[in-house]
Amino acid sequence: MNSAGMVIYHGIDGAADLREYGSIADDLGYDSLWVTERYLHEETASMLGYLAAATSRVKLGVGVVNPFTRHPALLAMMAATLDRISGGRFILGMGRSDSFIVEGRLGMSYSRSRTRLEEALTIVREFLEKGSASHEGRIFQQPRVSLEMRPVQERLPIYMAAIGPRALKTAGALADGVLLNAYVSPGYVKYAVDIVRTSAREAGRDPESVQIACMLVMRMTPHPEEVRAGLRQRLVRLYSEEHVGEILLETAGFDPGAAAQVRQLDAEGDMNGAVRLITDDMVDSCYVIGPPDQCKERVEEYVRAGVDEPLLLPRLEDYRNVAEAMAR
Repeated sequence: MNSAGMVIYHGIDGAADLREYGSIADDLGYDSLWVTERYLHEETASMLGYLAAATSRVKLGVGVVNPFTRHPALLAMMAATLDRISGGRFILGMGRSDSFIVEGRLGMSYSRSRTRLEEALTIVREFLEKGSASHEGRIFQQPRVSLEMRPVQERLPIYMAAIGPRALKTAGALADGVLLNAYVSPGYVKYAVDIVRTSAREAGRDPESVQIACMLVMRMTPHPEEVRAGLRQRLVRLYSEEHVGEILLETAGFDPGAAAQVRQLDAEGDMNGAVRLITDDMVDSCYVIGPPDQCKERVEEYVRAGVDEPLLLPRLEDYRNVAEAMAR
């Protein structure tokens, strides 16, 4: 599969497992290998440093780190270091995280999150391309300082995580690629790609130069009905987000009014009631579920919708089987 990537789920037991996952992606010819930032789980830069030594060919990406927990200078240091030790194979994914994590779990203010991300992306890009950066913004007042190392790549790719229209527009204007949310439908992909390409064109960029990547949560099984129940709760959280829930439902062909119902039950603490509103069709619209041939066709559906880089995200226990089946 051209330009496909693998994603390592959280829950790594040790170095031997991490090396094995890296070798599988490297040996099977996958274009990229990604790790995700999940708070209070494995730390991403540590994992990527190990993977840089354990692999030789595959590109290494992080999806995503944010400018709340890492200052832009630290993000630039991280990116340049990982690019150097991997021989020019690193992709930096940046995002805003969300208020549930930043405020609810880390106790930090989530105010002006979009502005913070835009300014941070600009600062990181300046560090990596020019070797020094300064910035006088609404969030960051960065005095002129120099980065004492440079990445191998002349333009190290920076991808931006985006889901709503304003974030998608920013990604099209500023980023080398966009990382679409892991729980979206092909219909949403078409919607998002149109916004990204239009924004890039309006910014004077080649619209096709912005890569469209999307993590696809995959459960390869001959019995889809056995795994749907465990996937519904994540959709409750997404559909509960103001405006986002309506967009996700409408672009997938469902009644956007269902988002308000899910949101109300979730706010009342009735998770079971909210979960009951998530239908099988809703689950099937935004996950890749089924036997291998069906999963391959679903991935191709995302590619036809506009995804340049499908990033396959199985559970760790399914990682090898999925990687081998999808590489054939």
